[in-house]
Amino acid sequence: MDPTSAAVIVLAILVALLFAAGAGLYRRVRELELATYNGVGVRFGAGQDEQARSAVTTPDGTTFVVKINRQCPICDELLLAIGKLAPGLPADHSFAVVSDDPGFDKSLPSEVRVIKDPAIWRSITVPYTPALLVVGADGLVAFTTPVGSGDALVDVVERTVAIRREVKA
Repeated sequence: MDPTSAAVIVLAILVALLFAAGAGLYRRVRELELATYNGVGVRFGAGQDEQARSAVTTPDGTTFVVKINRQCPICDELLLAIGKLAPGLPADHSFAVVSDDPGFDKSLPSEVRVIKDPAIWRSITVPYTPALLVVGADGLVAFTTPVGSGDALVDVVERTVAIRREVKA
């Protein structure tokens, strides 16, 4: 076999491998995108009693529900961001932190509701943790997203508050 033919064959194999890797990556990105929208448009706590829903949501405003777990390496950063944001939120916005840890003892402002009920934690069916859900007064989930940092949490909360102000105006 001459060197030119060998080079063409090797390059063709490399192009095929790159194409397969790109297709696999695209599929994973689409799966993540679809997982991000999991739960949007459904009532929070569907299948649970009304008491579970009322423990998390507020009847007169928007609730930012943050789902964390005890093995989360960045949840302390998220809790710090929540502690800074909560006192400055408008009256019709609030935070609820839902943890799977019955011994959860992090200090948060009094405005933040902390729910340590494993049943409520499991009822939040997004496939990632930590997660942020924006839940309306009627319990309808308007938005979900994985939150990978305190800055990401601050960004989503500030955008949501700004959009709500624009709608009211």
